[in-house]
Amino acid sequence: MDGVMMGIERISARPNAMFLRALALFALLSLAGTVRLAAEPKAMGGSGMPGGLRLEAMQSVADDSVPLDRGLFYSVYRVEKGDTIGAIAEKNGITTDSIVSFNDITNTRAIRTGSFLKIPSQTGVLYRPKKGDTVEAVATTYSIPADSIVEVNQLSRSSLEGVGAVFLPDARLPSFRLREINGDLFRWPTWGGISSRFGWRTDPFSGVRSFHNGLDIASNMGTSVRAAMEGRIRETGYSPTFGNYILIGHHSGYASFYGHLSSIGVRQGQSVGLGQQIGLVGSTGYSTGPHLHFTVFKYGSLLNPANLLH
Repeated sequence: MDGVMMGIERISARPNAMFLRALALFALLSLAGTVRLAAEPKAMGGSGMPGGLRLEAMQSVADDSVPLDRGLFYSVYRVEKGDTIGAIAEKNGITTDSIVSFNDITNTRAIRTGSFLKIPSQTGVLYRPKKGDTVEAVATTYSIPADSIVEVNQLSRSSLEGVGAVFLPDARLPSFRLREINGDLFRWPTWGGISSRFGWRTDPFSGVRSFHNGLDIASNMGTSVRAAMEGRIRETGYSPTFGNYILIGHHSGYASFYGHLSSIGVRQGQSVGLGQQIGLVGSTGYSTGPHLHFTVFKYGSLLNPANLLH
């Protein structure tokens, strides 16, 4: 069947203690609904595999003269305390991209101890075709040979219309997307300690409870303020609340705001690189002392900067 990755979940191993433990774990997971056994492709739903993939029964190879299947399959890994996606990937000889795409991970910092991850046997990414996609177009986008996509997914045509998912051997996720998933998009814009966090707080002047839409980073007057991500200066100016401020537009709908500056070192329309100096810490506007007010938006919606900074 077109678009079916034959054997993607076939576990091949010699009959030893490790295999028996893996078999017991798979049986447990199947009963718990973590892994769905299906004779035919099913649409994505719950914890099942994406449409276009078929799950086959596990096999053991009793005869050592019979070579093990080196095709595509996945094993199951239980997250332990202190694990990171990067460390798990390195331990299994694959890329972070592979684990992220295979498990639909949107935030690697949010993985929980005791949760289960699918670990593919090859490096690559799981891709869900969009309308009009062809094997050749996807191969060009990800800079991999089209033949490798056809071979591993056992495709018989170039169109990916109606295919639920395909595995792209040796492909990598776009660097910006991986940075977003890893929470590595923004760097700290200045040195200092957090004096006020994102969220509800008591206003330092009025004593009234109000919502604080960013992080306040206390620092010395004149400390360098740097662009937390590469982008273009959308606006600079002065407001009674934030004093001297800078607004930077970034990739994928992100924007960052820097307030209470003592001076501004960039102009509207200017492109800036990650870590480039854009101004100096100050105490202009509605401020109790020298600090930087730092806010992050995505498509106009407020985000907590603490979840994005590294």
